[in-house]
Amino acid sequence: MKRMTEGPAAAVEAAWTVCSPRGTPGGIAVFQISGDVAGALGVLGLALPGVGRVKLIEHEHAGEVLLARWGEGCLHLMPHGGAAAVRRCAQWLHASGLREAAPGWGREFWPEAHDDIEAAMLWTLSRAASPLAVDLLLAQPRRWREAGAHETKPDPAREAALARLIEPPLVVALGGANIGKSTLANALAGRGVSIVADEAGTTRDHVGVMLEVDGLVVRYMDTPGLRDAPDATERESVSLSLTAAMGADLVLRCGDHACPPPELPQELAAKPSIAVGLRGDLGPPCFHANVAVSLKDESHRRAGAAQIAREIRRRLVPDSVLLNPAPWRFWPPGAAPNLG
Repeated sequence: MKRMTEGPAAAVEAAWTVCSPRGTPGGIAVFQISGDVAGALGVLGLALPGVGRVKLIEHEHAGEVLLARWGEGCLHLMPHGGAAAVRRCAQWLHASGLREAAPGWGREFWPEAHDDIEAAMLWTLSRAASPLAVDLLLAQPRRWREAGAHETKPDPAREAALARLIEPPLVVALGGANIGKSTLANALAGRGVSIVADEAGTTRDHVGVMLEVDGLVVRYMDTPGLRDAPDATERESVSLSLTAAMGADLVLRCGDHACPPPELPQELAAKPSIAVGLRGDLGPPCFHANVAVSLKDESHRRAGAAQIAREIRRRLVPDSVLLNPAPWRFWPPGAAPNLG
């Protein structure tokens, strides 16, 4: 590939960016180098793996790093995802003189793309959390070409809902003790993620898990039961539950045949919410529920979980939003690709 002529490292027509969430520790981090991958690895003193090959190396600056080359112009460096390891790797790339690019926008990261909107779509597709995002994103280059970039007006409410297909929204379940919230979390997950017992106050900690609900991936938080006279430990748990709910995109207000959903503080009253009736096998909910289910046995759990999952998805990403054929401004504010 063509090289520039100013400076040894600046001469490489390649750029890097961090693909994994910045500031969020994990098992691994992902750095992407795009463009003149061979030249970039030469600057970094690394051997070039073949296309489609993966290689584990030990580097004095970045520690143990996995290299994966996805194409002629795209390679991932994957160090440990701890904050210190990510910082060391970024410092190493900076010190080598390689250019840091804005995350994902520009065809240098997807040289095979036909235009900037397709490059931006491919980048977004690589980080989209939800299965529902895939077909919708793949349709965007065609939709933008057919609609015309300058004839499409922003729709902030629709774009905010569709953005939840990329970054998982937070769903927090609140309710009294011993009404089946933990059973609900396990049913939605399809596996055991919460402790289930008949004794009130069993769940004293938050249980957080990533769940797919009707094609939408959400961050789901099961919280301790809210009771009128908890002990000191439970008081702290209740306080944390309400604090978590303040940051939620959707609150599940759970109750059953004998226990209505808790009265929420005024600051939570305006939050989008679903009133969920649980333990329907014991009787109808004693309150007006948007959805009421029984999770008594396996068949009921599957049907009930599917019903609640569908309701959660529809509240967060309505059918009307998904089925709208208009182009979607799927990029972050200030990062729009060139629409022509």
